[in-house]
Amino acid sequence: MFKILVETRRAIYVVRGIIDLVLEIWIAKLYRHKGLRPRPWHKRLLAGIIRRILRRDKITGTFPVQFRKTLERLGPTYIKLGQILSLREDMLPEDVTRELRQLQSGVPPISYEAARGVIESEFQKPIRLIFKEFSEKPIAAASLAQAHMATLVNGQKVVVKVQRPGIIKGMMDDISLMKRLAAIMEKIPGIRDYKPAQLVDEFAVYTMRELDFRQEGKHADIFRENFKEEPNIQVPEIYWDYTTRRLLCMEFVSGLSPDDSKKIKKAGYNGKALAEVGSRFVIKMLFIDGFFHGDPHPGNLLITGKTRFCLLDLGMIGEFSEDTRKNLFLYYYYLITREFDTASEYLLAITKPGPNSDPEGFKAAVAEINRNWYGAGFKNYSLGKLILNALNKGAKFKVYYNSDIMLAIKAIITIEAVGHILDPEMNLADVSKPLMADIFLQQFSVMRLVRSQVIALPDYMTFLEQFPQRLLKTLNMVSSGKIKLERVQRALPAEQTEKARFPVFSAAIFTGGIVLSLSTITPGPLWFGIPALGLGTILISIPGLLKSVLSSNRLKS
Repeated sequence: MFKILVETRRAIYVVRGIIDLVLEIWIAKLYRHKGLRPRPWHKRLLAGIIRRILRRDKITGTFPVQFRKTLERLGPTYIKLGQILSLREDMLPEDVTRELRQLQSGVPPISYEAARGVIESEFQKPIRLIFKEFSEKPIAAASLAQAHMATLVNGQKVVVKVQRPGIIKGMMDDISLMKRLAAIMEKIPGIRDYKPAQLVDEFAVYTMRELDFRQEGKHADIFRENFKEEPNIQVPEIYWDYTTRRLLCMEFVSGLSPDDSKKIKKAGYNGKALAEVGSRFVIKMLFIDGFFHGDPHPGNLLITGKTRFCLLDLGMIGEFSEDTRKNLFLYYYYLITREFDTASEYLLAITKPGPNSDPEGFKAAVAEINRNWYGAGFKNYSLGKLILNALNKGAKFKVYYNSDIMLAIKAIITIEAVGHILDPEMNLADVSKPLMADIFLQQFSVMRLVRSQVIALPDYMTFLEQFPQRLLKTLNMVSSGKIKLERVQRALPAEQTEKARFPVFSAAIFTGGIVLSLSTITPGPLWFGIPALGLGTILISIPGLLKSVLSSNRLKS
């Protein structure tokens, strides 16, 4: 009963916050038009009377401002929701996402006693038996956790991330309420276009991932493995003996923030070289690994050497399927090489068409945006802004992206902004070209394609083993009348009969290649999105088809 009362009380508080937001926006609209032009005097008078009856302060902020303030009042869960929503510029109005980016995750820290209680609860022993030293004052505090300096028994300096007590239950309760509210919003015309249920589901996935600190530790280990051959990228060591679901213990790393220009200059670091390292780091994450840091802003990066970065806060990561990684790579590659129409094709390939979508209209709009960008530099029209504007067109044409795509674009925009801080003259497209060309040659080299075929041999063997059975099944369907074939035969002179067999055979191979290319069960890897077995079969048939065409032309002449 007590639990139901607590949940009901929280639901009433949240719903009241939403109603307050709606009322405030309504009153604000009575005062002013959308363009902030004052309304007629009688409507403003009515707004003033309503405001006094409801005992509300005079409203000066627009909807995005009021929305942000409402999320801040509702607490950590809703602040986190706002931060996730700020990524979805493909689904929400730009003025809303821009305002939501101002949400601050910083909140008052929990007491040392509360932090110690979490630690001792996780290890079932006093903190003095766990750490040699533990700083009572946190070095940073956020909505989900706070960080303390500590020293292990062996003298190793570490940073301990401690989860706020009760945050998991509070967030799960809030997410459950959000899902119910989103289900109601899905039934309201105009609001359903923003896909509230999908946005809440995405938020739930990201939040649950961040609330398990063991996941963040695993992410760090993956990044360290991915960048083990990159001396300019450092990832803090995770101390697993001191890490649990609610605690993360990592190596302490000292360095400079990328936005601390004065200290960077004083240390004699090369801003241009650092900007290039940061750009290469993001390109490798996205287009080679398909596993990437979703928020590489200055607070999550440390400069630890003249050309060296350390990655921090690895809770928010994105991960691509192989097809998505290739399509996004080809979009970016053709974008920076200024093959804009081709780039638009690959961008469309990573979308999810909605009801009444207009893919061709989307491609045309994106191609136009790309052409307008031609020749512009960072100060006028950055590469990140170009990509974001292209994705923003998605909602207009009812084509959408998954959340990891938007996270990847945010990573590109963020690292471009960091690079511009370090090197105001940096052009991400120019920096990207050499590395993208190398990746292109690696990804689509002959040896790589041959190797993919060798790996796929077991699939081919299985397919060939099952082929006779499938062929017999097809023939049985033909004989039973479920499939009807019509054969048209034309008599040929005896001397041409033998010659006719070769082009017919080639045509049969070509047809088989088409079937294999279109089939969803064809084994083996894909070449440019097409089953390699089908594409290879088509290529084999082409010489025979060409020969038959040339022979036909000679006979006519």
